[in-house]
Amino acid sequence: MGYQARDETPHALNRIFKTPPINTCRLEDVEDGSCTMEDIQNYLQEVAEKLQPVLLRYFASEDAPVREMMEHPIKAGGKRIRPALLLLACEMTGGNPQNALPAAASVELLHTFTLVHDDMMDHDLERRGKPTVHALWGEEMGIIVGDTLYSAAFRALLDLKKNKIPNALILSALEELIKANAELHEGQILDMLYSKREDVTEDEYVRMISKKTGALLKASLRMGAILGNAGMKQVEALGTFGMDIGLAFQIHDDVLGLTADEKELGKPVGSDICEGKKSLPLLYALHHANKKDKGSLRAILSKRAVCDINTAMRVIRETRALDYARGKVETLTQQANRELDVFKPSKAKERLLRLSDFLIKRRF
Repeated sequence: MGYQARDETPHALNRIFKTPPINTCRLEDVEDGSCTMEDIQNYLQEVAEKLQPVLLRYFASEDAPVREMMEHPIKAGGKRIRPALLLLACEMTGGNPQNALPAAASVELLHTFTLVHDDMMDHDLERRGKPTVHALWGEEMGIIVGDTLYSAAFRALLDLKKNKIPNALILSALEELIKANAELHEGQILDMLYSKREDVTEDEYVRMISKKTGALLKASLRMGAILGNAGMKQVEALGTFGMDIGLAFQIHDDVLGLTADEKELGKPVGSDICEGKKSLPLLYALHHANKKDKGSLRAILSKRAVCDINTAMRVIRETRALDYARGKVETLTQQANRELDVFKPSKAKERLLRLSDFLIKRRF
């Protein structure tokens, strides 16, 4: 189909952050009110239920211990945001979401692979309140389980052939997945490199999260549109929506990591500070703190000092870094929603708008 990638250079992404808030229609203004937050939660549950047997299909080993290890990260749950985005994009552009289920499984399998390996790199023993793969079976098994999920992602996408999806559309969707996969890995590398640096800029941070988080959300929506046989304008609009909402999603995660209830978050609040991970609130606080507080923050982040989360949080509050981050989330979400103006009103469009709202209002 000849779909062309959108320019996601740092310069293009920086324009997002420098754009003032847009006076665009919010979800509360949907005229008939037929798409509520409860509807979105029900829809996500419906997606999860439809997707679960498709996901488990790729781990049907005859050996029970092998099957248990492979199924563990899938059965651990999750919001299934990426599959939902893909299926809604497919429906919005005239496709059959049921036929796109293998592609929805594909993006979720790739995402789950990254989580399994992230848990090992971050030395996390729990995810979503359950033991991580390597906590149960060791890092060697964690690597193998992650690699199996990775290969299953591409197997699932090729299973679109069984639903009579044209080869040309499958190939275009595969190109999107491959590109997102490369960007995911680059984003992870940047994240690890930045954790050892004290001079990370906001521009560098935006570039990193555009790859680590934005790339797969963008790809999910573009893949859904491609499988719906959409035109270029629609594919580009949904891809832009995905990148913008992906950035907002990650910045909201940054805020939650510093403010959420620990039980809802599933990990200690402020743990990223002790690991030296760079988030938007931290970068803003570093730039705007006084000399003494700036020195304290840098010492904590570089691990030259004991990780004093209370001091770090005080500096973050006093510099109003959380307000700054929340403002960016709102601006990015408004920009994302405006991209959907090219689509006619529909239940799928309403759900996609409501889903973007859910992503920035969730508490976990």
